[in-house]
Amino acid sequence: MDVSEAIQKRVTIRRWMPIPVEKEKIIKVLEAGRRAPSWGNVQPWRFIVVQDKAKIEELAKSGAGQPHISTAPVVIVCCGQMEAFSRKMHRESLKQLIEAGVMDWPDELLDNVLGSDLFAPYRLGEQAMIIKASEQIMISVAYMTLEAVNQGLGSCWAGAISPKNAHEVLHLPEDLFVHDFFLLGYPDENPKPRPRKELNRIAFWERYEDQ
Repeated sequence: MDVSEAIQKRVTIRRWMPIPVEKEKIIKVLEAGRRAPSWGNVQPWRFIVVQDKAKIEELAKSGAGQPHISTAPVVIVCCGQMEAFSRKMHRESLKQLIEAGVMDWPDELLDNVLGSDLFAPYRLGEQAMIIKASEQIMISVAYMTLEAVNQGLGSCWAGAISPKNAHEVLHLPEDLFVHDFFLLGYPDENPKPRPRKELNRIAFWERYEDQ
């Protein structure tokens, strides 16, 4: 299946067949997330795969008992590591790009970048670090939704949750924050694609025009 076909076929699934998902397919979905673009190569995402039924039901309470969470065969708890944007770790990530031959930056330029409010979120505080990490997590989730289609699986992004409660259920370390749940399983429904605005209402050439 090519990417364009996966994009067209993807729909949100909320009803699941009561059968387990093969570990090999879960790994392929996670691998797609791992390959997502990452600004500065920081890769702040961390994924906790939950298949234990009792633990999934506990996580569902973080989402006010939404049934599509509690009945999902797989709940991937998508987290962010704020420390990934610290000066030390951000510098290490950029150095990896240099060592891999992706870019050729002298140390002076590297230090200038890490000393800039524009390029170094740590300089703007915790909130800026969370925002940047969240942006990258969602890109990663988007990649996983497409690979799920490729694997014959359904998926659902569940963002209406209490991150604090989910954090407590999984006993996560303080430097991780819970961003969302990514639900995975074999679909037990075939919903129609949701309507989308026409392209000429959302995309513009050279300048913005009111509709």
